[in-house]
Amino acid sequence: MEPVTKKPCIDICEFNKKEICKACGRTRQEKKQWKQLSPEEKQAIWTRILESHGSGKGKQPRALRELYEKAKQKKSKKA
Repeated sequence: MEPVTKKPCIDICEFNKKEICKACGRTRQEKKQWKQLSPEEKQAIWTRILESHGSGKGKQPRALRELYEKAKQKKSKKA
């Protein structure tokens, strides 16, 4: 399974005490290793962060969902 986008970054990198980005929900380790992760690992991270960080009503969750949907539509047009 190929992930729908290269990365879930919404350009607001701020980490909490648990080393998790408050905007996209990835850990520092995941951000550093993103390019080396398999498509399945990337999709698993996307699934997790959409549930944890993309489920709210605020600006950041909305931006994360919009990024995912936009990439999904772009991928389906290529297929």
